[in-house]
Amino acid sequence: MSLRFDRRSLLQGLLGGSAVYMGLPALDCFLNGNGTAFADGAPLPMRFGTYFWGLGLTDTPTGGTRWVPQKIGPDYEITPELASIARLKDKVSVFSGFRAIPDGRANLVHWSGHASILSGIAPAASTRFDGPTFDTRVADAIGSATRFKTIDLDASVSRRPVSYSTRTGATFATPETTPLSLYTRLFGNGFQDPNSPDWKPDPSIMLRQSVLSAVKDQRQSLLANVGKADQIKLDQYFTSLREMENQLAVQLQRPDKCEACIPPAAPKEQPPRAASVDVVNANTKSMAKLLAMALACNQTRVFNVVHTSGASETYLAGQSKIYHQITHDEPTDSQLGYQPETSKLAGMVMQAFGDFLTEIDAIREGDGTLLDHSLVMGFSDTGYAKIHSIDNIPILLAGRAGGRHKAGQHVAGKGDSVTRVSLTAMQIAGAPVGEFGAGAMKTSRPIAEVMG
Repeated sequence: MSLRFDRRSLLQGLLGGSAVYMGLPALDCFLNGNGTAFADGAPLPMRFGTYFWGLGLTDTPTGGTRWVPQKIGPDYEITPELASIARLKDKVSVFSGFRAIPDGRANLVHWSGHASILSGIAPAASTRFDGPTFDTRVADAIGSATRFKTIDLDASVSRRPVSYSTRTGATFATPETTPLSLYTRLFGNGFQDPNSPDWKPDPSIMLRQSVLSAVKDQRQSLLANVGKADQIKLDQYFTSLREMENQLAVQLQRPDKCEACIPPAAPKEQPPRAASVDVVNANTKSMAKLLAMALACNQTRVFNVVHTSGASETYLAGQSKIYHQITHDEPTDSQLGYQPETSKLAGMVMQAFGDFLTEIDAIREGDGTLLDHSLVMGFSDTGYAKIHSIDNIPILLAGRAGGRHKAGQHVAGKGDSVTRVSLTAMQIAGAPVGEFGAGAMKTSRPIAEVMG
């Protein structure tokens, strides 16, 4: 009699008198006819992330650019500052000519650009956003079936941790800032290998969930005995508890096997380092490796990465000026027509983005790679950093998103609001949203030509 195998099967045997188990990869026989889902109809999961870097890319005073392709549509050419994505060009769409619209408010330098992209609203102050960031909508739509609804990373080696993800506009997420802290969060206490035959519910999680349930059972009585203002506060509090309870419930259910999941070894603890661009890039790459495996192990499906803050503190090793200062102080070379040192730094910053995408693309999954089943939105805070322009802010969408993203195109916005790209990203990622933004940036028009 022949044995039947499916995607949850383990090969079993004996080694030295002890039982051994071996997980199986995502074989063609486990998938549907075209490899886009499992044979039982379960879809390969969608992943979504944002990736931010400060100080934009290089434009020139005369309207030239070091990053915008000349060709619009498919098969765009690789420009000097897009060299790092050359190998993945068919999986990356480039959006040029999109702008943040202040709606009569001041252009808050190194803040208005990405605040507009993320929240859809021109901010009134440079310490907060005027609404939640759209990654939280995506997380609500696709992130509830994993151990972590969202993972936030800051690779910038800055003096203070940096995050631009917020549900309130005032309080921002707390990011992991080193490979070791990220590893501990993802694969330390509480992690259970989804492929392990010895998987069992964690008693401490069961206890935490039972405590939360008891609180939930009493909330109606408490709500009936407080004033309106306290009812609003308690409703927000209980909403957070419900979300936490849902996440705990996920950890009490035996997960599906994740054939690409190979829990990594813990990285070594690193001494404090200066934020030279090579160090920041190395930090980004190390964290990308861990994040990629966390996605493959279904620990999370939504993430936010900060490479450098808006007013970037990084610099070229051996130099005294930081990148931010260079963008303002460096004159435009009369022969080249642009700032050469600024452009060199921009290329190095973009190298980190290319390396980040390469790590996501290196993991095979189903009919392609992890990047083929993901959407990563990379963007900055400014177009031309020397004058703090919020026109022509560079934005890229990477990954095929399981066929939902018609990747490999250059789209010229011609002054359209950046929120059109944000809305497009949300809809591709699976968030049920029909419009985004406020005032002049309010839009219900996604960019149809890149949507599958």
